[in-house]
Amino acid sequence: MNIFISANNTNKGKTYTTLKLIEAFSKKGYRVGAFKPIETGVKEKALDGEKLLNHVKKYNKNFENITINDIVPIQHSLPAAPYVSGEVDFEKIKNAYKKIKPLCDILLIEGAGGLLVPINDNFKMIDFLEFFKAKLFLVIGSNLGMINDFLLNKFYLETNKIPFNWAINLFDDSYFETSHAFMKKFNPLFIQKDLDKIIQKLLGE
Repeated sequence: MNIFISANNTNKGKTYTTLKLIEAFSKKGYRVGAFKPIETGVKEKALDGEKLLNHVKKYNKNFENITINDIVPIQHSLPAAPYVSGEVDFEKIKNAYKKIKPLCDILLIEGAGGLLVPINDNFKMIDFLEFFKAKLFLVIGSNLGMINDFLLNKFYLETNKIPFNWAINLFDDSYFETSHAFMKKFNPLFIQKDLDKIIQKLLGE
């Protein structure tokens, strides 16, 4: 099973969430892998990719010989959308994926930015769902403005009949004062409190 992790924007907790999912799925007995096809803003090293690789190696010995270039095949120095930061070689992504996929039961694939981040004129981040035949898990950051972001993402996905699971990354405690009165009607799950329920949803249980 492949799960594509996206978010309502940049710096909303995709890597944090992926690390938590690595732990949670592993504790259920699954061989878990992680993959970040594109990372931008890479200066000396791919920081998000390094976190994913080091963490997954703790739980899945099959990743012992996997390198950062395997787990993050496309690395650009400019912190911008891939459309702007540089060319993306999809064959390189495919080859890295083929190497990693057999090593795990569940592969967590972390996107960059949000769903509609452009990669080239014909491909957006959300197109990786079809590319990898993956389920979508959407992380919603809890800061002010998240209601609008959530509704825009929800509208786009439902209009295009794209199934998804989602949860709130509770990194801003003001959420309960500024946003929960509205968000509670959607029965949100929280990364920090509801990992077991999130895992069940992603497994279809």
